[in-house]
Amino acid sequence: MQSSQSPSALLPHFRTSLQSFPSSPSTFLVLHTLPTSTPTSSPSPRIKTVHVLDSSFNPPTRAHLRIALSALTSTNNTSKPQRLLLLLATQNADKAPKPAAFEQRLAMMTILAQDILDHYHSNAKSHGCAVEGVDEELLAVDIGVTKHPYFHDKAISIDDADYYTEQSTGEKPQQVHLLGFDSLTRLLDTKYYPPTHTLDPLSALFDKHRIRVTRRIEDGDKYGTVEDQNSVRGALVNGQRKSEGGKKEWAERIEMVEGEGQAVSSTKVREGVINGDWALVERLVGKGVR
Repeated sequence: MQSSQSPSALLPHFRTSLQSFPSSPSTFLVLHTLPTSTPTSSPSPRIKTVHVLDSSFNPPTRAHLRIALSALTSTNNTSKPQRLLLLLATQNADKAPKPAAFEQRLAMMTILAQDILDHYHSNAKSHGCAVEGVDEELLAVDIGVTKHPYFHDKAISIDDADYYTEQSTGEKPQQVHLLGFDSLTRLLDTKYYPPTHTLDPLSALFDKHRIRVTRRIEDGDKYGTVEDQNSVRGALVNGQRKSEGGKKEWAERIEMVEGEGQAVSSTKVREGVINGDWALVERLVGKGVR
């Protein structure tokens, strides 16, 4: 299954959309959808789950591919029909927008979306189309942008846009935000929530939606052991974060899953390019992005 438009052909569309987005009243927009035959208006039939993979995509890596496919094909994923949103924030809480321009990142996200669809349907065919949740007609991947740097604001923005809302009933799908462990630590860091510096704003995320956290596998235990990483969720369970506004029930909406394969980060890819280590780059990113 191939996109009818090449990513490079979409660059003018992405550039124009990004130029008008800052002055738009919208804080979330879907700019492109794969397969391109998918209706561009509010999706039909009703979508029960929107998996949100939010990243700087600078560039997209094989880790992004694995995180998305793991969520889409998980046997624990029973809320279907489902959809995947690749989301780029035009403002980031920690990072300046460099080196790749946003329109270039959106083009690379389109390549990633096609890779996800190809692997997803290949998985279905290899299992005789018997894999639970693998339905070629129901899976689409959206390429979207948001003005918000924080997860709880992004969740609200997606809901308020009504793009995924069932028009006849007004029902909204549950969002499942796909995070790496490093993003979980930032999500639960009170420094990002001034002026009170509590976790209270996260109620807007956890009251309705869920997160799926992929543990980080790093040489040198940069992020600690499995037990260390699980303890971040455990601190909510045992009430250690209560004084900061963290709620025990939030832990029920956090799923921790194992990472697979070699640790991959966009930073490593950029370092590989700078150093001319193309063998490393080949291992970390897909052919289309290279």
